[in-house]
Amino acid sequence: MRRAILTALLALIAVAPSAHGQAQAQLVPDAPAANEAVATSLNAAWLTDDERRDLRVFHGLWDGRDLDTAARRAMAALTLEDWSSDVFGDSTLPAAVRAEALLGAGRFADALALVEKETDPEAVAVRCEALAWLGRTDDAIAAAVALDPLLDEGTAKSAGEIVAAARAAMVRGRLEPRTTADWQRVLDALGRARSAFDRLYWPAVLTEAEILVEKHHYEVAIPALHQVLSLQPRSGRAWRLLGELAIRQFDFDSAERAVTALNRIRTAHPSASILSARLDIARRDPDRAIEALERAFARGVATPEALALRAAASATQFDETTTATWLAAFEKAAPGHPLGAFIVGETLADLRQYDAAALSLEEAIRRWPNWADPRIALGALETQTGRDEKAREALTAATRLDPFDQRAQFFLLLLDELASYARIESEHFIIRYQPGRDEVLAKLMPDALDAMHKVVATRFGHEPERKTVIDLMPDHPKFAVRITGMPRIHTIAACTGPVIAIEVSREGPRTKHLGTFDWLKVLRHEYTHTITLSQTKNRIPHWLTEAAAVSMELTPRDYSTCQMLARELATGGLFTLDTINWGFIRPTRPHDRPLAYAQGAWMVQYMNERFGPDALVKLLDLYAGGMPESRAMPEALGVSRAEFERGFFEYAKDQVRAWGFAPEPSMEALMRERRDADPELRAMYDTALHATLVETAGAISEQIGRPGNAKRDGIAGAEWPRPRIAVTPPDDATLAAWLERYPDHPDVLELSVRSRMRSMGDGKPDEATLALLERYAKARPVDPYPHRLLAKLYLTSDDPSRAIPHLAELDIREEKENAYAIEIARLRRDAGDTAGALTSIERAVRINAYDPALRELAAAMAVEAARLDRALVHIEALTVLEPDAVQHRRRLERVKELMSAKP
Repeated sequence: MRRAILTALLALIAVAPSAHGQAQAQLVPDAPAANEAVATSLNAAWLTDDERRDLRVFHGLWDGRDLDTAARRAMAALTLEDWSSDVFGDSTLPAAVRAEALLGAGRFADALALVEKETDPEAVAVRCEALAWLGRTDDAIAAAVALDPLLDEGTAKSAGEIVAAARAAMVRGRLEPRTTADWQRVLDALGRARSAFDRLYWPAVLTEAEILVEKHHYEVAIPALHQVLSLQPRSGRAWRLLGELAIRQFDFDSAERAVTALNRIRTAHPSASILSARLDIARRDPDRAIEALERAFARGVATPEALALRAAASATQFDETTTATWLAAFEKAAPGHPLGAFIVGETLADLRQYDAAALSLEEAIRRWPNWADPRIALGALETQTGRDEKAREALTAATRLDPFDQRAQFFLLLLDELASYARIESEHFIIRYQPGRDEVLAKLMPDALDAMHKVVATRFGHEPERKTVIDLMPDHPKFAVRITGMPRIHTIAACTGPVIAIEVSREGPRTKHLGTFDWLKVLRHEYTHTITLSQTKNRIPHWLTEAAAVSMELTPRDYSTCQMLARELATGGLFTLDTINWGFIRPTRPHDRPLAYAQGAWMVQYMNERFGPDALVKLLDLYAGGMPESRAMPEALGVSRAEFERGFFEYAKDQVRAWGFAPEPSMEALMRERRDADPELRAMYDTALHATLVETAGAISEQIGRPGNAKRDGIAGAEWPRPRIAVTPPDDATLAAWLERYPDHPDVLELSVRSRMRSMGDGKPDEATLALLERYAKARPVDPYPHRLLAKLYLTSDDPSRAIPHLAELDIREEKENAYAIEIARLRRDAGDTAGALTSIERAVRINAYDPALRELAAAMAVEAARLDRALVHIEALTVLEPDAVQHRRRLERVKELMSAKP
């Protein structure tokens, strides 16, 4: 039953607007959408001036002239989270309003003192929250129960009373078990707050969104938050919740937009400080998080949440003493409250410090045993460690406490699904897969993975303590749930340490599948994480864990990566050891993240070649012992970090030259030499230069004549543009002369090849052209262009086998398609290389295991190579892929007979 529910939920989400598809760019908008109903309401002719001012303040559209009473100033200050505003000292304000400010500032005892005897619903709601923060949970429940009748239809006198009751119900929901019906009743009441009282009453929408976010119903929470911002664009709570959702979805750019929006609403907005700290902790940048929090503390923002985040930042630094100090400060501010232990526990879980995280989450559970969130986090943690029964125990308890929580339901339903999966156990791995068609992929894995283990474990001199679990998920939504508990994530595989989840390599609807890929390369990357995380006790620097994993993919860099590295080296855009982590955690350029991956692997390559393969192993061992990166690298390599960087940049220059970039003389120098030697070209250049300078000078003069700032307007320090002149490409005679002078010059060779190919048209190239292509392939070995041409040309020649080495160069860099591998297999088969043909066709099958025709071809090639064991694998797959095809059964029996008869 649960599996059917999971399937239905995922199907529903698959057709809903995607938070990672069309809606992802709008998760945190640059600016809220205007609400026409608000504009119409403000322009109503029957409004008095005071009523219009009240509405402008309520909807966040005020200016200074509207804040002419204490009530309006207080409403604006609450909206801006200006808790220390002097307006709250005005005793004419309602006690609930003044207590709300104290609550926001973390002054719970003072807030309680103001509303302890008050009976209006808004004051009772504040009292309920203050009591919970002060550890008086029974009294908090009693306050919530007192407001509960207001959630029934016809009992509340205003929308505000319903919102007050709903806020109290949220507190009660963390202190007592609640049912789905309880939460539906709250949401229905909030709907009535708008339908019965005020359809533009945004606090009701905000409270609804807060409940939906807390219960992980993101698909409906996000539109609700957007609606809040259209009704109240200055709502710090709405912006912050959107930012937190972005962080949970690893959409850090959107989270940055939320921080920017908050600081645009108010300089040094308190919610911006909290959100920035959460973002920096998620990015593994605790130093920056601490800086943000220290600035907040200096401004008087020392709420329990800020104190908990400060403890979490120290936990990210693996500083147990300082973490304990800040947790003690949290305890003083909010005695008995579980938030501090919960935030630290979630942070440690993200750091894969699973045992310490479990202890912290268990402490949160001990403090508030009826709050579902710590149990859900504990269950998520246990799914990442592969301890499914412990995960089930925690998640089952969570769903009993709060069956309305969607994340808990997803995780628990997933565990039910995983329990039904078939298992294949090899020497080093446990492979779990959904019975049915995915068996054809799963059965390819054991031998390949054990061989992979030998390579990776030998390289790093380390083996995990237990077998690694590979969860082969049948589609992308289920893979995402396996990793995050929610059905979307931006990747196809993920390692949590002892567990690696990967979706099947398969074509299909984009809502379910992301296409084919080489799963062995992907798993080699992820398994390197498993090894290095185990080896370092999860304390490896971010850049190095990714660099080591990329280095173990064991495939050459693709051409675009080589071009990027060469360009960044030439322009000074490469990272240093101090900045490379920023490429992962806080990219500022579109290519920073791929550059960080590529440069990290490049630095590991240099480390291996310069200091020997044991140097990296020694470095990882030092990290395991807790040594910081600043000391570990000099200790392991025997050189300072500065010396390592200097050596790496020299090495990089040599590499770029070996790739066929940065040749001497440069192409620009050759073209300049050609231009200077030709009076006609020189005259054309001078004419174009003069026209360009005149036009540019006029444009700059026009800009300077306008009011404004030259630096802002992009004038100061601007480079003079080059003349717009169509450069005449060198003719064949020029190319021939250059080629004679510089026979191995890659740019000259490329131009010569392209010129010949253009002039040849559809004709057959001569041997001289083929030889030129071969020379260019050697001069610039990273460029696939000559290999594509040579492969195409040789395939139509009298000797197609000459295409094999060029197809191999293309295939080794191909990650998603298997066409090259199939063609290589056919050519090797024709040449009588049965073993080579089988190797190539099995790589093609690895990329697309579900193609029956490919499986037939692989089975035939396996028989020809006298590998009946491999033929058996492919024929068994055919019986699954085409169960009604009788011939597959006959072939299977025949192969088994041959194998049993074989001595």
